[in-house]
Amino acid sequence: MLRLIVFLSTQFMFIEVMASENIKPQNRGIASTAHPLATQAAADIYRQGGNSVDAAITVSFVLSVVEPTMSGLGGRAQAILRTATGDFIGYNGMTEIPQGFVKTENMPNSGYSTIATPGLIALLWDMHEEYGELPFEELLKPAIKYAEKGFYILPGEAERHKSAVSEINKSKGMADAFLKSDGSSFVSGELLRQPVLAHTLKQIADDGADAFYEGEIAKLMSQDIIDNGGFVTLQDLEDYQVLPGRYISIPYRDFNIHTLAAPAGGGLIAKTLMLLNTFDVANMDERRWAALVSQALAISIESMSDNYYEKDLDVLLDQTWASKERKRISIPGSSSSVRSLNMSSSKKFDTNWVGEPGAHTSHFVTADCSGLAVSLTQTIGPVFGAKAATPNLGFAYAATMGGYLRTGPQIPGERPRTAIAPVFVTKNNKIVLALGAAGGIRIPSAIVQTISRFIDQGKTLFEAIAAPRIHPKQSIDENNHRVIDLLAFEAETSAPGWSQADVNYWRTQGFNVTEVDKYASFGRVHAITKQNNVLKGTADPDWEGSASDQIICRGVAN
Repeated sequence: MLRLIVFLSTQFMFIEVMASENIKPQNRGIASTAHPLATQAAADIYRQGGNSVDAAITVSFVLSVVEPTMSGLGGRAQAILRTATGDFIGYNGMTEIPQGFVKTENMPNSGYSTIATPGLIALLWDMHEEYGELPFEELLKPAIKYAEKGFYILPGEAERHKSAVSEINKSKGMADAFLKSDGSSFVSGELLRQPVLAHTLKQIADDGADAFYEGEIAKLMSQDIIDNGGFVTLQDLEDYQVLPGRYISIPYRDFNIHTLAAPAGGGLIAKTLMLLNTFDVANMDERRWAALVSQALAISIESMSDNYYEKDLDVLLDQTWASKERKRISIPGSSSSVRSLNMSSSKKFDTNWVGEPGAHTSHFVTADCSGLAVSLTQTIGPVFGAKAATPNLGFAYAATMGGYLRTGPQIPGERPRTAIAPVFVTKNNKIVLALGAAGGIRIPSAIVQTISRFIDQGKTLFEAIAAPRIHPKQSIDENNHRVIDLLAFEAETSAPGWSQADVNYWRTQGFNVTEVDKYASFGRVHAITKQNNVLKGTADPDWEGSASDQIICRGVAN
């Protein structure tokens, strides 16, 4: 029934956008988001004359209200903006380790000591200052409405609320914002109102980013965090700045891939596609393709662990690396089959920079007929982030330091890396795909597989997203080192995943395959494609999101 509701919602939005006669041709656009209400809000912004930056900002704030387990005002984000003239601009709004942070042994996974300086609001403000058209305060009205009047909570969100009840009850700010008066969680279909969050959003609407980083909100945040053993001071908030995203681009077949390097996870995507580019993937059957992709991802994860900060982008993008590393890959039924490999297939490494798997993070894409488009990933880390919220503000903080992003030295002023990775794919300087994903460690692998299926296998965007996925299997040894085995991977066997016959084939070829039959376990992709002047959005069917239906861009250059 849920899928039907989402489908009807997206169809309605298509009719609504197309029927409006007052939209300037260049401002007609679409969105693919993690929630139907966010997608509808984007459609409303386009109808008011906003562009895809305005729509993206609106979507971000709405998701902060309707999916508070996944992202929010206390979180971090990375974004790529593609201008109408074809330039790419990256935004690094990651959480920043406070100046007074002191790392100790056995840091917790959650709590006030894991909170770093939030970056999402600053990113949205800067993006609007440069490219927005509608007044900033207009863009927050949908989020304020849903916070104030409430929304009916979806099943997946309700389950995530339920999973964190015990920890939510430990924080007064969290309990007041997200639990009923009796301490229980809201269930699917119940109306969730967040009047405190609505008040916070109104302050941001009135005073912009200054309200969050210098005004009353900032004062409340810093005082509460310090009082509860955290490290974020008012000075940390006042000093926070959005940094340029570390934009990188690589060729792939006849296309170009545009993404962001560390602290974003686009480097892993780039290196994996560099490896795939050395193989004739288009002529591989499904089983051989999966075996290849899993090994390419594993080798790339190894490489990233040795180059945590990706300080030298020339090293990151060195094509000779792929030519050398491809020799380690075993293709079933070929001269490089598993049985003929003489080298070790396993490697130990110190970092798990890609984080832990789980149902967290939110990605969305907006694009309009002018060619302006935004691919943005926002997160607070695990479900409900740090599991801490300041009373009278109404949002959860992201977990950054400590057990969640436990790799790297965690030095004050730095921004720990994660797997989030907004991406564009172009051909002849024209947008072909704009995409990204949620899902922790599986974000890069979901993106890589979607791109390869779309380009190499010639699938439609929906087919590419809906197809089953794999992910390299990792383990922890007795010395707390991660071990990745090139010949071990997880395979999605939940419908419409791979069959038992597929799994048995891989096993007979020497691969250690773990079957995973679990909803939304291999990332959740949201994407937009543009072909023959038609913009079309697609939401991952393995989730509760939605996308505007296609529009035809007439009367505009891009």
